[in-house]
This record gives sequence, structure tokens and C-alpha cells, in this order.
Amino acid sequence: MFDTSNLPQPKKSNYGWSLVDRREEFRKLLEKPTGETHRVADFKGETVSLPILRIPINLPKYRISNGRTASAQQEYVALHPTQAQASIFDGDPEIEDVQIAQHHILQGMVKDEGLAAKFKDSTNKQVEPILLDENGFVVNGNRRLCCWRTLYEGNKESYGHFGHIDVVVLPHCDEKELDRLEAKLQIERDIRSDYSWDSEANMMAQKQRLHNLTTLELAQNYGKTKKNIEDMLAMLAIAGEYLESRQRKNEWSVVKDDRYAFEELQKAIAATSSAGDKELIKEAAFALIDDSGQVGERLYSAIPKVKEHLAAVKESLSEAFPLPAPKKDEAAENAFGGGQKAPVAAVKRSEFALVAAIKKDAASVKKAREVIIEAIRTQDEQANERNRTDFLFKTIKKANQLIQNAAGHGLKPESSVSGVESQLENLKAGIALIEKWLAEKKPEAKG
Repeated sequence: MFDTSNLPQPKKSNYGWSLVDRREEFRKLLEKPTGETHRVADFKGETVSLPILRIPINLPKYRISNGRTASAQQEYVALHPTQAQASIFDGDPEIEDVQIAQHHILQGMVKDEGLAAKFKDSTNKQVEPILLDENGFVVNGNRRLCCWRTLYEGNKESYGHFGHIDVVVLPHCDEKELDRLEAKLQIERDIRSDYSWDSEANMMAQKQRLHNLTTLELAQNYGKTKKNIEDMLAMLAIAGEYLESRQRKNEWSVVKDDRYAFEELQKAIAATSSAGDKELIKEAAFALIDDSGQVGERLYSAIPKVKEHLAAVKESLSEAFPLPAPKKDEAAENAFGGGQKAPVAAVKRSEFALVAAIKKDAASVKKAREVIIEAIRTQDEQANERNRTDFLFKTIKKANQLIQNAAGHGLKPESSVSGVESQLENLKAGIALIEKWLAEKKPEAKG
């Protein structure tokens, strides 16, 4: 086991020393460097070699503006209204309650992403140093730190090697540079496997809000196009609206597996010009997302069909949610001779009225979902039927084109005649069969 007797002993809190103590410890250690260094690429535009420091595991603090936890922080607040105020993660990151809340969030990630299982095997030790800013906040390695702290506090005998950890302390830089470095170290390398789509989008929104970044600046920082960022933020806004409409505001884990559904919904809305149609498509998709098992196909393939078959969906919903009967207007009837009824203009239910009817209550949403699914299925079946109806004509047309091509370009002295006669006999037999069928279908053929 690693000998820690000559190393500084842990202070009282398990969630970070005071700022003064952290800085003082760094100063002392940097005065007596061990000689080991770690290279950090692209820090302020250049690669720097920084000394590796050995510190107690409870010295550093978690970085609260860590992009990976942006969604989880919002959900934590939503699910713990009495334990955490809405501004807890926007306050002083030095506060222990904030650090404890971040620790709980990271523990969930450590478990989900397999780190706990990996390091539970005590033969797996630290390989790369954790990266800290000059004040001792973790820039890269929050999850590893959380994992090692949990194991160490749970069993100091088995996991004594995590009592002290290797870190590298960055020189002074601003928050924007830390964000850019975080993107370089974490996101470019592992965002596809570790970041859910909502975490990535919420991180982008968080950085934009904190640093007043443009979408172009975000794109440059995270190696994406401006359109990528715009689409991602639009998807996030739609998903946020969905959660709020279901009284589950900021519970991002609810939608983390629905990336492609919201991606298709965002595309459908963007490709629709009418404001009313946009709202109807959105509300129809929300109803489908509520119970994807009832849809009968993948959400990402069903949602585009709402837009594709919007006229039929709208008509079916109008029938399912009819307008209330108009009130009797006695004055108007008297104006038309007393006993005669005043003419009533036919009123088609507006898209906004349909949206309001669908959103009325849970029963209405369920009814709308069933109507939408049936409308889509009916349209699909009709499309298949049309395809089957056109099969005869399209096939004969194609065959005719091939025959004309053969007659126009194949009747050459050098062309082989082998097998041609038998193929012609087969063609004649097929044509005779079709002609017989047509004779029996004369009324339809004439039509």
C-alpha cells in the first residue's frame, strides 16, 4: 500500500478544504516539486508541462459549472424542492451544501457509467492526474474524484491508495478558457458515449448564459457548426416545454432516451410555416411521446408522419373533438322572419382550438393519441394500397419501355437471337393473360 505518513493529513470536511488552505497547500507543494510533470495540450493556445502534486483526496472541490452535470443539476433541484433552492447551483461553489449536492449528482453518474464497478476492483489505481484550476476546483476528473472519495470513505483499509491523489494545478486563466479546455479534454474525446443529448444541450445553454456567448462562439469552442448549436438548443427548448406541460419541469432523465424523437419534431416544426400547424404538430408529437409503446413504430419515424399526413390528422382530430353547438340567437332568427333559422356559417375548428382541446386533460391526450395513431395508420395503408393499384400499370409501362428500347437498338445483324423466340412467346402469353383480365374488367378499364 502507498505510504502516506509523510504526506499532509486530511482536513475535517470531505468536500474540499477552505480556499485559503487549498492555495497554501499548493504553494508549499510547488516549492518542493517532485520532478514529475504532466503535459496539458492547447492551454491558452500552447502545450504546457505542469508539475504533478500529491494531495489529500478531500482537498479539491467539484467544479459546479461542469458541463456534464448541467441537466442533472436542474433535475436535482426539481426533485428536491425542500432540500435545494432553485439558485443553489448558481451560488457560491465554496458552500459545503452545494458541494454535497454535486457529489450526490456525480455518484449517480459514476454508477451509471461503470466507474464504480471499475474502481471497486482495488487493483485499478489512478493513472492520469486530475486537473484543477488555481483555486482547487476540478476542471477534468470530477467523476473519478467522486468515485474514489466514495470508495475511500466506505472502506479506508481496502482503498487506502485513494487517500491521496495526483493532481495538476493550472496557471491563472478565466472561466471561458476553462470551458474551452473542458470541451477539449472531455467533450471531443467522449461526448458520444458519456453525454446524453440533453446534458450536452443544457451544457451549451449554460455556457451561453454564463458567458454571454453567441451560437457561433459555442460552435467554435465545441467543434460544431452554428446550425448544430441552433438545432440542439431548439430541441432543448421543445423538450423543456414537453416536460413542463407534463408537470415534470427539468426532469431531463425522462427524455434522455428520446433524442431522435425531439430531433424529428424540431425538423417538422422548422419546416412548417403556419403557427397553428406548428403548435398542432408539436402537441400531437407530445401525445405520442407520452406512450411510445402504443405507437407501434419508432417515435422518430412516427413523428414525421404527423406532418406528412397533417391534413388527415387534423380532420380526424376535428371529428374527435367537435366544436360545441352554437348558442341560439333569437334576435337573428326574428330578423329572418321569426320561425326561420338564421344561416350558420360552417366553422372549421382552428389548429389552436384543437391544441387546447387535446391539452384539456389526461383523458383528452389519450384520446388524441389514439386518433393520431389511427389517422397515420390509415394513411399508410392507403399509400400501400395505391402502390398495389399502380403496380400493374407501372410494371407494364416499364416492360413497354424495355421492348421499345430492344426494338430500336437491338435489331442489328450482329445481335444474338439465342433465346429471343422463347422470351417472345412468354411475353405473348403474359400479354394474352392481361388482355383477358382487362376484358373482364371493362367497366373499370373504361373509367
